[in-house]
Amino acid sequence: MLSDLKKDAELSTDYYQQNAATLNQQYHGMAAEQVHANWLHKLPAKPGRALDIGAGNGRDAAWLAKQGWQVTAIEPSSALAEYGRQHCQGLGVDWRSDHLPALTSLDQTTQPYDLILASAVWMHLTPNEQTQALQRLQQLLTPQGMIVISWRNQADDTARQFYPVDVAQFGDAELLASNDQGGRNGVEWRCVVVTNKGNP
Repeated sequence: MLSDLKKDAELSTDYYQQNAATLNQQYHGMAAEQVHANWLHKLPAKPGRALDIGAGNGRDAAWLAKQGWQVTAIEPSSALAEYGRQHCQGLGVDWRSDHLPALTSLDQTTQPYDLILASAVWMHLTPNEQTQALQRLQQLLTPQGMIVISWRNQADDTARQFYPVDVAQFGDAELLASNDQGGRNGVEWRCVVVTNKGNP
């Protein structure tokens, strides 16, 4: 069973590694403000420390840094991360190769974050990993901070491993829905904003 889960994780990572150039162009075709429009009104007015998990080519990390946030970007695909480092050059973004649920590059000396963004990541985690990941993110969050998690349905995507997302894990957090900004047929997005208490 564990070997099967490892293979599933490698399948998704390989996809991002092998398609990094195409994905880089795709991500740059959509502005961060557009992609995250349904929750940005909840973003604290005063910038603090932000953790961008699954940072991809750095689009969101760069946008946050330009708003004054001190950003740590997590990306397991070395090819995408290289695009990200180039895109975030001069913005002070701290890039790390890591992945959920453990985030081993963030140890007990890591200061907590005011904003944790896990965009388009959750559906690649098994249900058990989702539970572990949420607990880990809550450990890394400041008492007044917020976690933003977004995921999509599988639709006709067969190149990556997708898992169901049980919204009950997010407690009373408000479930937000949006259409696919890339216009892909049948693709739907969901998003929640949670705190350490599980409330929006």
